[in-house]
Amino acid sequence: MVSKSRRRTVARLRRRAGRERTGTALVEGPRVVLEALRAPGEVAWALVGETYAATEPGRRILEACRSRGVEAETAPDEAVRALCATEAPQPVLLGAKTPPMGTFEGAEGRYVLADGIQMPGNLGALARSAWAFGLDGVIVGPGTVDPWNAKAVRGSAGAVFRVPFLRAARAWLEDGAPGETLFHADPAGRPAEAALVEGAPPSWVLAVGNEGKGVSEAVRRRGSALAVPLQPGVESLNAAVAGSILLYALTRAAPGGEQGTGRDGDGAGAKAGAATGSARGESGGGDGPVT
Repeated sequence: MVSKSRRRTVARLRRRAGRERTGTALVEGPRVVLEALRAPGEVAWALVGETYAATEPGRRILEACRSRGVEAETAPDEAVRALCATEAPQPVLLGAKTPPMGTFEGAEGRYVLADGIQMPGNLGALARSAWAFGLDGVIVGPGTVDPWNAKAVRGSAGAVFRVPFLRAARAWLEDGAPGETLFHADPAGRPAEAALVEGAPPSWVLAVGNEGKGVSEAVRRRGSALAVPLQPGVESLNAAVAGSILLYALTRAAPGGEQGTGRDGDGAGAKAGAATGSARGESGGGDGPVT
C-alpha cells in the first residue's frame, strides 16, 4: 500500500495553497513524468504501480529515477491510480519542485499571456504551444488557474518544465510598455493570416482571454483587433485552439513580410523585442474552473 505520509502529501498538493507552500507540484502520466525527469529541475519523489513497473514504460521511468537519484516507491497499481486526478490514469505519480515565478513588467522576447484562463487543460495546451513555437515564456495574468494544477501540468505535455512562467505586473497590464503593439481577437479584426503576408513585429506578447469573457478590459483597450476567420455558423473556438492558431501565425511571420520558420531552434529563453496581442476562445470543456 501507499504510505500514509505519501497519501497526505498528495492530498496537500491537490490544493493550490499546498503547492505554493511546499513549492512542489504533482505530475501524472508517463510522458509528462519522463519529461520532468529529463528537465533540469529538482524531482522530490516518484510513485509507480508495481505491475506497471514491470512494463517497458515503467522500467524507463524507474531507470530515469535511478539516474537522477530520485527515490521511487512502488505500490499496487490501483492504489496509485486512486491518487491521480485524471480519468483512467497510468499508475505513475511524481512530486516535482516548481521553479519560482518572476514578474513580467515588459521585456524583449515573444510571450503568450494567459489573461484569466480558468480551464487547466487550456492553460496546459497554451504552454505546450509556447514550447512548440519557441516562445520565451508564459505570462500568468490575474484570475488564471495555477499552472501547477495537475491537469494543467499534464495538458502541457511537459512544457511547464521547459518554458518559464512569469506573473504579469499590474502596472504592465494597465499601461503596457513603450513601443508595444497590442492585438485582441475580434470577428471584425484583421485576419490572422494577414500577419503571414504583412509580417509581424520581431517580438510580441499574445494574450489569450478568459474562456467566457475574453480578454480583460485593461488588455482590450490597449490594442487593435486580430481575427481567426471561421466558417459561417461557427461562433467561436476553444481558447487554447484560438491562441495556438494565432501563435502559429505570429511565429511564422518574419519582420518585413517574409514568412519565417520560427526561432530556428533557439526555443524558450531567447530574446528579441516587445509587443502585445490577445485572443478570445471558448471553454475547453470537460474540466471546469479549477485552481
